[in-house]
Amino acid sequence: MTEQENDLLWDAYFYPGTEVLINHYDIRDPERLKEVDASYSFEKLLELREKPLDLGCGKEHLNAIHQFVFGEVYPFAGKYRKVNMRKARGTFFFIHDPDDMEKELDSLFAEIEERLNHCHSKIEFCELLSKLYSSLIYYHPYREGNGRVVREFLREFSIQKSSELGLVKMEIDWSKINHQELNQYIEVSHLFPSSTAMLFMNALVDLDDSKKASL
Repeated sequence: MTEQENDLLWDAYFYPGTEVLINHYDIRDPERLKEVDASYSFEKLLELREKPLDLGCGKEHLNAIHQFVFGEVYPFAGKYRKVNMRKARGTFFFIHDPDDMEKELDSLFAEIEERLNHCHSKIEFCELLSKLYSSLIYYHPYREGNGRVVREFLREFSIQKSSELGLVKMEIDWSKINHQELNQYIEVSHLFPSSTAMLFMNALVDLDDSKKASL
């Protein structure tokens, strides 16, 4: 993809002459859209806490969460981003062809499924969660809302897979993770994978205890 092609695709997400994402409410005020985005996604994420999706914890599950959380706000909900994006300390996964993202996610989830076959303890499970989280943050599959969707996906993943592995049924309590610290560790997770794994170790709680704490 050339820089000019990327610029054209980038502009297609916005109302002409603005930096406001095209949305189903036709909101043109960026602050108002931010409020609607935050309010609606918060409500939908609360619904998922009560009734998680049951779609196998693969890319289809991830897409369904994005569609569920943002579908009423953005027309691109549940669809992979078409543009390349950067962040302060580097770039996200670079798209060369339209099907690159799907291929990478297929490869990632195939690796995760294979590693699950050799996962027999909580610490090994946390190492796998660390790998999955850092990879999805790097791939950054969607134009908007990646962090919220990835966190919810990993919460649902942890519930389903911990049970399938014969461990105590557990979920990630994100309030127990320092997100600034997590983001710092993610940058060097390929060198020090145990650092992020320990953060997940501390945040992975028994599901029954978690439900009692929320009452």
